Amino acid sequence: MDKITTDILDTVEIGALATVNRDRTPLVTPLHFVRYKNDNIIWISDRQSRHAVNAYRSGVVEFVVWNDQKSAVFLTTKVRELPEEEEAAALEVYANKLGDFMPRVENRQIYIMPIGNIDEKTTTGNWLHYIA
Repeated sequence: MDKITTDILDTVEIGALATVNRDRTPLVTPLHFVRYKNDNIIWISDRQSRHAVNAYRSGVVEFVVWNDQKSAVFLTTKVRELPEEEEAAALEVYANKLGDFMPRVENRQIYIMPIGNIDEKTTTGNWLHYIA
């Protein structure tokens, strides 16, 4: 990952997650997120939320984060549930970036997705595309 990518992922707090509903309509959801173990993104959602159900069902999502200089990081990636034994470490990283913010959810689940590798074919200028 280059410096622009890490700067965006480490300073911007909210990104947009795109999933597909069962009826094949799109769903875009704003999410608080953090970069985890350098090459992953994690977020916290309720297991029953539409975007979490969609992400878990298909296993594939798109995610975009942009800063005020109009630079963006786009991910086409896979989603899985974070293993329970990693939860404490993930919550510490989450708190380091987002402070006291925690989504209000009944059935909390931490989801993880790899950032992947830069796609030179679709990366243009300040829009960086990664595929995992």
